[in-house]
Amino acid sequence: MTANPVEYRTYGSWRRPRSAGVAGLTFGTTMLGIAGIVILMLIGLLFGFGVAGIATLLAVLAFTPLVISLDGRSGYERALIMWQFRKARRRGEHVYASGAFSRIPGGRYRLPGVLAETECYEAVDAQNRRFGMIHMPSKHCYTVVLEAHPQGGENFDQDTLDQAVANWGAMLAAAGMTGDIAGIAATVETLPQTGIELYETVSRQVRVDAPQLARDAMYQLATGLTLGSLKLTARIAITFVAQTAARRKDWTEQAVEIARRLPEFTSAAARAGVPATPMTANEIMGFVRRSYEPGVLEDIERALMSADPGLEWADCGPRTQLEEKGHLVHDGAISATWEMRSAPAGSVFERVLQRLVEPNPELPVKRVTIIYRPHSAAEAADTVDSDYRDALAAVTGSSGLAKAQAELDVQSTAQSRIAQARGHGLVRFGLLVTVTQPDDTADVPRVDALVRDLAHQCRLVVHRAHYWQAAAFAASLGVGVIPPDHSTIPSMLAG
Repeated sequence: MTANPVEYRTYGSWRRPRSAGVAGLTFGTTMLGIAGIVILMLIGLLFGFGVAGIATLLAVLAFTPLVISLDGRSGYERALIMWQFRKARRRGEHVYASGAFSRIPGGRYRLPGVLAETECYEAVDAQNRRFGMIHMPSKHCYTVVLEAHPQGGENFDQDTLDQAVANWGAMLAAAGMTGDIAGIAATVETLPQTGIELYETVSRQVRVDAPQLARDAMYQLATGLTLGSLKLTARIAITFVAQTAARRKDWTEQAVEIARRLPEFTSAAARAGVPATPMTANEIMGFVRRSYEPGVLEDIERALMSADPGLEWADCGPRTQLEEKGHLVHDGAISATWEMRSAPAGSVFERVLQRLVEPNPELPVKRVTIIYRPHSAAEAADTVDSDYRDALAAVTGSSGLAKAQAELDVQSTAQSRIAQARGHGLVRFGLLVTVTQPDDTADVPRVDALVRDLAHQCRLVVHRAHYWQAAAFAASLGVGVIPPDHSTIPSMLAG
């Protein structure tokens, strides 16, 4: 007998949303160019060709930054981001200070930036499990966080892995069907292993009347296994948008809706090989607090093991925070965040991100977050049809290598139309990588090279999130910050 060969599925055909125009330009840029040509012709007829020539030169200078893009952003987009950052620095808005001698009401340690207005509540779901809920009033969003326990793929056959990936995709597709889910953030984080959780667990399990030798062996095992190692944690954040006026005003109304639906998400995650349980308000506050001040990691773990942790959302922020162009300084630590600029080219396997998310001794405190934004069923149908038309337009409006890429886009968008018609979902996604180091030993350039190398091994292109490090850090936490919802750059200026 001969065994059947194992078939390894590949994944790919990702496409960046971009309306196609003439000569590889976006549709908006093409329309601006056509309007500019018409205006220049009118100027020539009304004021003469000399004036039209000067106007043409000025128009070319003004139009060039829209045509030339770098790292996926047009010249105007980059200039506007830089101008906003420098304007904030002149106003002193890049410096945040909280505490008793600050301007924060009540002398509290509130979260900075986009998280300043948020509040954290706690409710009970349909299976009698307590869950924390983060409310962002300006966006009418409520975010719940699930503690995930990935099973890994070492002890599973290929069919099981393929089914888990398919079930994860089904969960994302189902999230888009309801139309009230703004985003799902999957975070994998590595931290130094303190051993406190294991030690406390052993302490509760060991009997006081057990032989002294047995008790000593258990305690030595609990402390020896964790010494100098790293631990990996994972969580899934689901951000709901309140659909009614009552839910927008009263968080308890939204809590009832989330409590009813939360078991569906935990069951779907379990089918995808990621068993998950809702995190309580204290557990959410714990990881947010130690993210902004890594030095309190042991204190937070001890507090969470006690009956009354004494944590409050209003005190989860940093004492000080200083935002620089390429990194963030906060409470004895320096963090840098990288953003994905392009998805893996070609086809990849299900373990494509393994080198990036696995523990790395060179990067002991690292956080990788994928933010999914599922389309509703109606939006998905319109989007795949629009992408297909844009891809066809790009074929006729380009040549050379650009035309070859456009032909590949036609094939992938045609496949997406078929998949969507069969009931598959359509999801936009992005990836953020955050690395935190002690401020006295931080070496951002070295870490930058390490992160880029790991991303390259995963066939990703990442760049430092210049000029928006504070917001990128908050988004990578997985607490309800969806970056596109907070963008201040007009889409017309996008490259």
